[in-house]
Amino acid sequence: EGHRRFNVGTAVQFAEAMARYRPTWFEEPTDHLTIKETIEVARRSTVPIATGESFSNKQQFAELLEGGLITYVQPEPLNLGGLFATRKICDLVDTHLGMVAPHSAQGPVCSAACVQLNASLPNFFIHEIFDEFNESWEREIVTNHVEVVDGYIEIPDRPGLGMDLNIEEILKHPYAQENVISLFRKGWEKREGR
Repeated sequence: EGHRRFNVGTAVQFAEAMARYRPTWFEEPTDHLTIKETIEVARRSTVPIATGESFSNKQQFAELLEGGLITYVQPEPLNLGGLFATRKICDLVDTHLGMVAPHSAQGPVCSAACVQLNASLPNFFIHEIFDEFNESWEREIVTNHVEVVDGYIEIPDRPGLGMDLNIEEILKHPYAQENVISLFRKGWEKREGR
């Protein structure tokens, strides 16, 4: 995970250093607003590049894919306007023979939405999920939260996303800007630095 922290030169150096470990991909090596830089890293790297979690429109994905160098694309439904818009982008990725690993690090509702999306994709690769690292109360804000068992997620047979919101529990945890954890602050990985 590069978290968009590298320039082209350092991203390529880092990719070369980790190539011997054969990672599946190097994620978000450069800033998402500099798509040409990401493409250049992909051109020069033997490690596949995955990106797209920070994109907010289909034009960004079209620009990314036109060079044919990106194999793994990570659309984030919450950034793209929902499942329908995300599915259209996944179809675009499929026409470029790319694989989709939806970004699913925005909580239990996003995870459930991505499960439904994944089940509909011919080019689905892997489900990225962070729910076990979320605040413990997040498990209580929905019913039937996504469970990973032996590396698999069962697709729910209930209507909609397969879960219901627990409004009473949600109201106990109102949004507050000071609770947002910045990935660019020291200690973020330990839920510090708020």
